[in-house]
Amino acid sequence: MGAPIYESVAAAQKPPTETDFKMAELMVRGEGDYVRAFRQLDIKWKTLPGTLQELEQLGKLFKNSQIYKKAEATESQLQSLNQQGVLANYRYIVFSAHGYLSPQVPELSSIVLGQINNPAGIDGYVTAGEWAGYNLKSDLMVLLGVKRSNGAELRSTGLGEVVGGEGVMGLPYALYVAGNKNTILTLWSISDEVTTAFVTSFFAKLKAGVGQVEALTATKREFLNKGGKYANPVYWAAFVLYGV
Repeated sequence: MGAPIYESVAAAQKPPTETDFKMAELMVRGEGDYVRAFRQLDIKWKTLPGTLQELEQLGKLFKNSQIYKKAEATESQLQSLNQQGVLANYRYIVFSAHGYLSPQVPELSSIVLGQINNPAGIDGYVTAGEWAGYNLKSDLMVLLGVKRSNGAELRSTGLGEVVGGEGVMGLPYALYVAGNKNTILTLWSISDEVTTAFVTSFFAKLKAGVGQVEALTATKREFLNKGGKYANPVYWAAFVLYGV
């Protein structure tokens, strides 16, 4: 699931203030109102055209895969798949969308799906707390979030601008509670091109029967052995696996 439709982002955005975070925290911890909390922060997300190529490559690799993109990449769609018991059928699940990590309000750390035309009560943020209500039986979930920056869009599935213990572990643990065994995410910004190449190579190894840890290690070695700029750990060391 990926390449969700987000709101148009014109000029540079004014980031949430400390007051905004405090109010959002009260809404979440006092009232359990996540929709109002995200509305208070008023974060805008850029649409991600680069993720379509990533989904296309995975679709070619796994012919029987089901891909939900653009208008289908929504929280409502994810809830529907869960209610139908479809999510429990998937061995591998990939999210190619923005990720959000909130050091100020960890409960708001989430996968950011479509933000347009959501029904009442749906904010498009699948938070760590909400994952407990999902039924997964997946061996692996890969979170390919994208960090907002003033320049090019860069991959960052540390799920936000600050990577701290509680924020990074929050989502993998929530997914584990939901029934997912292992989670792969990245700890710093990675370019679109590198992310697509790395993930495609990694999943090709999984399809060939290589174990997850071995496939991840082999893919990192593959990039290292390419030489040139790819020998720099910044291009491959960010991918980490959390799980059993």
